[in-house]
Amino acid sequence: MRAPFFWYQPHGLLSTLLWPLGWIYGKGGKILRTLKKQKRFPVPVLSVGNIVCGGAGKTPTAIALATLLQTRGINVHFVTRGYGGIQKGPLKVDPSSHTSADVGDEPLLLAEHAPTWVAKMRPQGVQKAIESGAHLIILDDGHQTTHLYKDLSFVVVDLLQGFGNGNVMPAGPLRESLAEGLKRSDALIGIGEGEIHKMTGLLRRYAPRKDEEGGGRLCEAPKEQRQSRDSASSNVMSISPSQPFFRAQSIPNPLTLPSNRVVAFCGLGFPQKFYNSLKNLNIDLVATETFPDHYKYTEKDLMRLHALARDHEAVLVTTRKDRVKIPRTWQDRLHVLDISIEFEDPEGVVDFILKSLVQ
Repeated sequence: MRAPFFWYQPHGLLSTLLWPLGWIYGKGGKILRTLKKQKRFPVPVLSVGNIVCGGAGKTPTAIALATLLQTRGINVHFVTRGYGGIQKGPLKVDPSSHTSADVGDEPLLLAEHAPTWVAKMRPQGVQKAIESGAHLIILDDGHQTTHLYKDLSFVVVDLLQGFGNGNVMPAGPLRESLAEGLKRSDALIGIGEGEIHKMTGLLRRYAPRKDEEGGGRLCEAPKEQRQSRDSASSNVMSISPSQPFFRAQSIPNPLTLPSNRVVAFCGLGFPQKFYNSLKNLNIDLVATETFPDHYKYTEKDLMRLHALARDHEAVLVTTRKDRVKIPRTWQDRLHVLDISIEFEDPEGVVDFILKSLVQ
């Protein structure tokens, strides 16, 4: 789905007209979460999700968390719904034989880093992972999953993208209201640079206070903690005492290209982040083509993109997530910008996870 233009603009006529539908959608989701019984498992289940419709960076964040936990000797498995794939599962993803048409695009990325299970009914995927020796399950895009108990829930926020106009779909980009989404989170992960002070105020407004339904209270970090960090990269806020805010950066890997002139294309929830990453590498971005999130590329699309690059005497660059959806005959003609998520306090993230799960 391509995000409507008005989702990331100030409130206007369209968002106002659609607001009642968003209210109904949000209330409906809340009722379903109340009615469904959550299944518990004997191993910890860690959820990584977001409140907006795509683009926050939850999958690369899930990979980064898995990598950190693996350094502690923890056998991490991913469980995901496999959006866009035809396989219902539970099925262990094999990148050498499965395609995005089988299991979706994101499971193929996850499977490069840890055993990954696709299951439309995610509790079945969790059970298979446990039977295969998983010490800990990371539930990718799991924040709105209602029938599975999560021992720890991270909400990922892209600080450039933010929460748009703050409305629930279809009036805005939110899957649920901020108050509902933040109430069920145990920690926030803020990626990139943005209007951090504006975001602080917004989160203070909607995050539940400690005495409200067991939530944490958003507050400024202690003065001595703020002074000990560089102002450009400090953890400006934390949810205290039990709901911290971890800062992270999306780091693009260096590209080696035959030409600095680039035609970039992608199908992401928030494509501007990809284009900005290329510009930050001092690449001459001569044209861009944006497709809906999870878009399945056709031969016709690729022929047109190839012609566009040829006309501009440029090379084609896309994302790793898009590349897995492209026929293998075309993949070698493309260049891929890989990114990784790096936490400003990785040891603090791991310690928080382990201490929370022990409790």
